[in-house]
Amino acid sequence: DVAIGVSGLRPLIDYRGQTDPYGYELKASVAAVADEIASAAELVMRKRDGVPVALVRGFEACAEEGSARELLRPEVQDLFRNF
Repeated sequence: DVAIGVSGLRPLIDYRGQTDPYGYELKASVAAVADEIASAAELVMRKRDGVPVALVRGFEACAEEGSARELLRPEVQDLFRNF
């Protein structure tokens, strides 16, 4: 599943330059938070049960204003744009 919009949170969290629990530097880790929330919502909605919506509350990991435009890569970096 993917998010088709976002409000009240940043759709991406950039972990590059931070360290993991073992002290290794993260070099290519960017989480698409909006998409991950959409995927988690599908687990409670159950695709075949006809539940049309899930409400996610209390998620505070990136509670600041963002835009779905952040999910768009520059055309030269987008491997899938022409498909």
